Amino acid sequence: MVIMQVYIDESGDLGFSSKSTRFFVVSFMITRNHMIIDLALKRILKKLHKRKKYSQRSSELKFSNSNNAVKNIVLKKLCELELDVGYIILEKAKVQPRLKENPNRLYNYVIVHNIMTNILPTWNQEEKLNFVIDKSLSKESREAFDNYVEYKSFHLWTLFNRNTPIKSNNITINHENSAKDPCLQAVDYLAGAGFQKYEKNKEEFYEIIKEKIKYFIKLW
Repeated sequence: MVIMQVYIDESGDLGFSSKSTRFFVVSFMITRNHMIIDLALKRILKKLHKRKKYSQRSSELKFSNSNNAVKNIVLKKLCELELDVGYIILEKAKVQPRLKENPNRLYNYVIVHNIMTNILPTWNQEEKLNFVIDKSLSKESREAFDNYVEYKSFHLWTLFNRNTPIKSNNITINHENSAKDPCLQAVDYLAGAGFQKYEKNKEEFYEIIKEKIKYFIKLW
């Protein structure tokens, strides 16, 4: 069975203090051939190590640890691969007070609701749908995230007037260590590019990837 993989990462924070970021940027990457992306990122890291262009101590490509040349290399390579990119841009100044009081609820809504709303209408139940997110959430938050994915998938599937009931085992969620998952490393670069554009008004990296953007949601 074909698996539709959705890799998710974010940049910025969901705090609301004077030291918090103005934007919370979520990027998601959709692919049905994650092995090609895995191989491409591993090759890039190997070449960078060989040429001493990236820390030998690091086995993980990260946007925040990369100079501009490395960021360009990774993003340009992603443009060559078979994948779709999505962005959710949360302008935190416009968040309602009731949502500010519950960061977990806000996090799940921003990510799960908006991704599901965009991809479920065209999803074919003949393929599996697997969400992959960095294993950075607490155990409690991971469980809440997984439960919300299950709830939202059933709710939206019914809302879209589908006659065939959704198969619960067709939708799965994996929380993975990004150091061991090149696809999560790839989506980290996408999130970083979006954050640079909206938070810091630096568009050079976003411009590289913009032709691959299929989904774009601005809140609110």
